[in-house]
Amino acid sequence: MVAMWLQDMDTSSLGDTRLLTIFIGVVALALVVQTIAAVLFAAKSAKAIGSLSESLEDLKQKALPLMDSAMEISRTTETLLRENAPKVKTIADNLLETSEMVRGTAQRCERTIADANLRTQHQMARVDGMVTAALTATVEIVETIGNGIRVPAQKIAAMAGQAKLLAEGALAKIKSMAAGTRFGS
Repeated sequence: MVAMWLQDMDTSSLGDTRLLTIFIGVVALALVVQTIAAVLFAAKSAKAIGSLSESLEDLKQKALPLMDSAMEISRTTETLLRENAPKVKTIADNLLETSEMVRGTAQRCERTIADANLRTQHQMARVDGMVTAALTATVEIVETIGNGIRVPAQKIAAMAGQAKLLAEGALAKIKSMAAGTRFGS
């Protein structure tokens, strides 16, 4: 731009020179404002970096003991796991074996219960048949006893009725004969 200005200096007018001077002044002012903003930004950034550095230092001081504790816990846990791994494996194996035994026992119990249930059903059917047969026999015995008592009782009643008729007939004949003859006279 300066080169153009120098070339055109001979032919340029006074108004152009003034405009060019104003433009250069505005650009210089903008550079000054930009420089001030950059300096303020750098100062604020330095202050923020310092604050961040302090915060990081505080965090570092607080986090390092925690990290040391975590490492110690990790080492202790690793030691416990190494020491107890065989015991845990034995417990797991025993648990698996116990589980298989319980499963087998449960299956045997299930078969036993099913068998007992089937036997109970058969027994109930037999008992039901026996009770039915006993009730049928009891009814037949009651009917037989009833017939055994009723038939002879009917025969005895018929004979008693015939004997009564016979006795009444004989008594009537005796009365009629006695009425025709006087005793004692």
